[in-house]
Amino acid sequence: MTDPLSNISAVLKKVRFERGLTLEQTSNLTSVSKAMLGQIERGESNPTISVLWKIATGLKISFSELLSIESNDYEPISLDNLEPVYEADKRMILYDVFPYNPITGFEYFYIKMLPGARHVSTPHENAKNEYVVVTKGTLLLTVDEEDFELVAPSALAFKPSREHTYSNICDTEVVFQNIVSY
Repeated sequence: MTDPLSNISAVLKKVRFERGLTLEQTSNLTSVSKAMLGQIERGESNPTISVLWKIATGLKISFSELLSIESNDYEPISLDNLEPVYEADKRMILYDVFPYNPITGFEYFYIKMLPGARHVSTPHENAKNEYVVVTKGTLLLTVDEEDFELVAPSALAFKPSREHTYSNICDTEVVFQNIVSY
C-alpha cells in the first residue's frame, strides 16, 4: 500500500521545482503558508482536503495528481486497499478511486460523510464540471449560497469554479460519488 503523504510530498516538490517556484511563490499561488508547504514537502504534515484543493487549484493541477497513486489497468479496486483522506474532524472520508488521467480528463472520488460533517470546498478554477451522485442518505450541497438537498438516489452537476459546501445534516451516514472533469 502506498503512503499518500509521501506521494503528496514528492509531487509538490516535483511540480514546484519543474516550474522554478520558491516556497514563497508557491504560497502566493496557493494561499497555503510557506511553513505548511515546507512541512508537507518534508512529510511532516498530513494536509487536509481543503489544503490539498488549495494547492491543486493554485498550481493548476488535479487533486488526484497530488495523491499520484498509480494502479494497473483492468485490476479491480477495493476501497479497503486505498488510503483515505480525512476532513471535518475525520467525519468526511474521501477515497481517490480513479485519479486524474489526462486521457480521460476526469477524477473520481468515493466519499462518506458521518452525521454532522461539513466541508467547504474552495473553487476549483482548473476544473470544468463537477458531478455528485448520492447513493446513500441525504446530502446538503450548497453552490453559490443555493441549497440542494440530494436524497439518495439523486445527482447534481455544477461548475466547480464556484464555492460549494457539502454537509450531512442527518443522523445517518451519507455516501456519494464525486467526479471532477478537466
